[in-house]
Amino acid sequence: MFTSTVLFTFTFGLIWGSFLNVCIYRIPRGIFWGSSRSFCPHCKKEIPFYLNIPLLSYIFLLGKSACCKKKISPEYPLVEILTAVLLVLLIFRLRLQGISIFQLHYISSKEWLRLLHGFLFISIMVVTSVIDFHFMIIPDKISIPGIFMTPLVILLHPELSWKSGLLGILLGGGFIFALAWFYHFLRKKEGIGMGDAKLLALMGGWLGYEALFPILFYSSLSGSLIGIILLSAQKKLSMKAAIPFGPFLALGALIQLLSPVSFWSFFL
Repeated sequence: MFTSTVLFTFTFGLIWGSFLNVCIYRIPRGIFWGSSRSFCPHCKKEIPFYLNIPLLSYIFLLGKSACCKKKISPEYPLVEILTAVLLVLLIFRLRLQGISIFQLHYISSKEWLRLLHGFLFISIMVVTSVIDFHFMIIPDKISIPGIFMTPLVILLHPELSWKSGLLGILLGGGFIFALAWFYHFLRKKEGIGMGDAKLLALMGGWLGYEALFPILFYSSLSGSLIGIILLSAQKKLSMKAAIPFGPFLALGALIQLLSPVSFWSFFL
């Protein structure tokens, strides 16, 4: 059902996805506060606002920058579209798609809090997964503040309890830490980064410890499948090749957040 709310959410998602692209580019480079205006990553020239319209500018410019005619990465519109789609799925998950934008006053405070929670969580997952994909790191500037925000999330979220959120942090971070230690004990080298432990701790805190097993199931399954596909498609790719696990954790967490069917009811 394509209501005005769905259209508005998708449009807003494209705009917000453009901001997330700024976060993805600037945070790992340590220049988040370096400039208030967007600039070309090739020649560093500032981009005028009329050439910085989410998705439309990429199409209008045929994927090339107006200043130096260098190719614009298709990742930019893909992140914008991904963010928009995820936010639309969120309002469907919360059953808000049928409400007109002129009827937003009918949305209860609990529904607004669920919406804000999902919106922030989706934003964190998109940014961390793309950064990890490129740089094989999950910035502490994102995961640690997210973990420390857990008490506020617990306080405001209508369903999340203190027990569920705090146990989620301990079990989420502790599981990856124990797995990394065990791998290092067997292989005498690092196999799983502590960034993954912090990210899973954040997920456990925001979604509750009950979400950890489904997240690990979804992420392990998707990671294994994609790993097999990559190894099969690229014969030169070594079995020891490093593949970031953060994007798969994020995928598992988003499935857990947005799926209309409970993991336990589906499998049991």
